[in-house]
Amino acid sequence: MNMWFWFGNNLGNFLLPKYNVITTSSFFCTCLGLFALAILYEGMKILQIKLHQSTSTHIQNQSPTISENSCLLSKISSRSIRKHVSLHCIQWSTWSFQVFHWFVHTFLGYLLMLAIMTYNVYINIAIVLGGGLGYWIFGLKLIELNVERFFEKRTLLDCDKECADNIVHCQGDELTVSVIAEQFVTEATVEVHMPKDA
Repeated sequence: MNMWFWFGNNLGNFLLPKYNVITTSSFFCTCLGLFALAILYEGMKILQIKLHQSTSTHIQNQSPTISENSCLLSKISSRSIRKHVSLHCIQWSTWSFQVFHWFVHTFLGYLLMLAIMTYNVYINIAIVLGGGLGYWIFGLKLIELNVERFFEKRTLLDCDKECADNIVHCQGDELTVSVIAEQFVTEATVEVHMPKDA
């Protein structure tokens, strides 16, 4: 195995013991396949974010919402149990698919890394060009999804501040809750100053 960049099309056994790359046509097909895998690797990043968003949405939708006047025991029925089980199955299948996608994406990344480590110039060029083309195709959507996630988190933080302000203005038995909420907001905005003479 070479530890420096080299030109040539005779790779011998490539990644698998019985996959021999010794002819020009097999070398060209290998480069083309690695080019396609690099594009696929970039495209799978978008699917990973969308799967994460759908899993988060399922978890948020399944979180229990109980009003002040409702009793847990009065809400139990065979219909609600069936609905809970079906939602749990949907969440489980979504999570399983997300784990499977992560496994395939990670395996593909390591496979491309091992191909790069052959130090063959043509293999490296094929993978870099494939990754560049994949980023050109999917990069804008990836940036858009990341910006959406950023603004969703920012909106949640702003909502927390507004909700804390609303809690402070409540009266009656909720006064202790408002004091605790105000304390959390105060603790979240405190700056820590350390002396530099250490």
